[in-house]
Amino acid sequence: MAFVTIFIFIMWMYQVRFLMALFLGLNTSFATLQQFIRVVLTTTEGLIFLAVGNLVGVALSLILFSLAAVSFPLLLDRDDVDFVTAMITSVRAVTTNPLPMIGWAITIVVLLILSTVPFFLGLLITLPVLGHMTWHFYRRIVTFNALETT
Repeated sequence: MAFVTIFIFIMWMYQVRFLMALFLGLNTSFATLQQFIRVVLTTTEGLIFLAVGNLVGVALSLILFSLAAVSFPLLLDRDDVDFVTAMITSVRAVTTNPLPMIGWAITIVVLLILSTVPFFLGLLITLPVLGHMTWHFYRRIVTFNALETT
């Protein structure tokens, strides 16, 4: 599961570079962060790059969330489940319960953003709480009888 997560992260990094080359040009380089922000926010190409980049990022994050929402706790909980079965179970859980799962994903994002505001110190509280909540969410959403048939 860690390799799947890393692979999707690497895909995200490459797609950002691809979109930068596609929309901002291959020869465009930015000496400073301010110069990059100015180009992205004040040019048509930059705004298109921002919009398409966000759409692709949302798609990749939904894919990763679908694969990992239940997989990590399931692998920690059960020794007899391999990572492919865990990912299939996770995708099934997300597709059969889309509204609660998307709500859970939004909750995670909001809590993590709020936790980074005070110099990332909020993560000391938020990460254990999210881990605890994830465990209970997993126990509620996955029925173990369904795993016996996969």
